Amino acid sequence: MTAATKPVEIEVPEGVKLPIFMDNHSTTAVDLRVVNAMLPYFTIHYGNAASRNHVFGWTAEAAVEHARSQIASVIGGDGKEIVFTSGATESNNLALKGAASFLRKQGNHIITVETEHKSVLDTCKRLQREGFEVTYLRPAKDGLVTPEQVTEAMTDKTIVVSIMVANNEIGVLQPIEAIGKAIKARNSKCLFHTDAVQAFGKVPFDVEKCKVDLASITAHKLSRPRRPRADRAARARLDRGDRRRARARRPHRSSAPARTRRSATSARSSRSPT
Repeated sequence: MTAATKPVEIEVPEGVKLPIFMDNHSTTAVDLRVVNAMLPYFTIHYGNAASRNHVFGWTAEAAVEHARSQIASVIGGDGKEIVFTSGATESNNLALKGAASFLRKQGNHIITVETEHKSVLDTCKRLQREGFEVTYLRPAKDGLVTPEQVTEAMTDKTIVVSIMVANNEIGVLQPIEAIGKAIKARNSKCLFHTDAVQAFGKVPFDVEKCKVDLASITAHKLSRPRRPRADRAARARLDRGDRRRARARRPHRSSAPARTRRSATSARSSRSPT
């Protein structure tokens, strides 16, 4: 073994355990306070939150609704707007594909940024194959896009704009509030989606101030478990006509398979590490 290939011996300080995990942008260890708060729902209050005919179900449902309200309070939303999913990838998919499909009669143009998370970019590429037009904005050298860039790219066919709050690779914070206000000033019916996974709970982020209609967030970046994620959908953004059309397209409960009715919470995909 030559000097160049000989392993370097490092003295480890007392109390330090190796290896050391230094990739907390990808995931975090679960805080013991979170574990203790969750334990009763594994061993005592283990009812199905969808079971509404007994106390076990009522207790579980109350806990889920309390969690919705807690999440909403962090981002300035309403608990009834929170939809739980299997992962942030599913949240981004659900938001973009759902919005694009719902608004297709109004237009077929989507705007995003070249440096978005892969789950957003892959979804946009899929939508392109389905006939949607997608504009990928190129950020400046500092990694940022401006409100002017966004509005200049918008057309009368633009239905969704998706721009993340905090970039998972380079850490820049986009001017989301200014971008949101610019989008709504240009076209109030255009939906604004943001991947807020790396920002949620770390930097100030208010969906109402930022004019955000759809926000994807996650728990496991904040010392929480690695499966529950959420999508925030602003109900107020749909007018009465939109709601009637949405209800008309829903399958009747007696004929719809259970998996269809529960698709918002079924586990089918997971987000990539970064």
